[in-house]
Amino acid sequence: MTYLSRFTSHFANVRFLLPFLAILFVPATRIAATEEKEETASYFGDWTNAHGDTLQITSDSIQVNDEKPVRYDDITEDSDGSFFVLQIKDGNGSSYFEGKFLRITFGKDPDRFTMSIYKTLADALKKENEVKRVEWTAPPEEDEDDADGE
Repeated sequence: MTYLSRFTSHFANVRFLLPFLAILFVPATRIAATEEKEETASYFGDWTNAHGDTLQITSDSIQVNDEKPVRYDDITEDSDGSFFVLQIKDGNGSSYFEGKFLRITFGKDPDRFTMSIYKTLADALKKENEVKRVEWTAPPEEDEDDADGE
């Protein structure tokens, strides 16, 4: 076997291996992108409403006022980023939510959203039979002068 034929044979194996490796790494890329999306969800943070309630949403729990935090899953599908659907996982962890499905909808202002609460996923997806609706806003940022007491 000549050097050229060995090289050609080796190249044929590599040519087969490249598409296989590409297929192998595509799911890993999607997983990394999904994790990045979850870390930067626009609804994470601290929020307040007109009634003086406070809302804190982290990557795995949601808490209203001083109630016990409840776990949730983001079950959003086919969203352009203007809305999210969350499913409360803890059945009776919070008396504030009167349903298990929260639809968070952002308008033009990223510092405001509407939370509509539904008892069933079908209602949340169709936006029917809303149990409760609450408008939330990001708390005003403190000026550095105010924080220093000046």
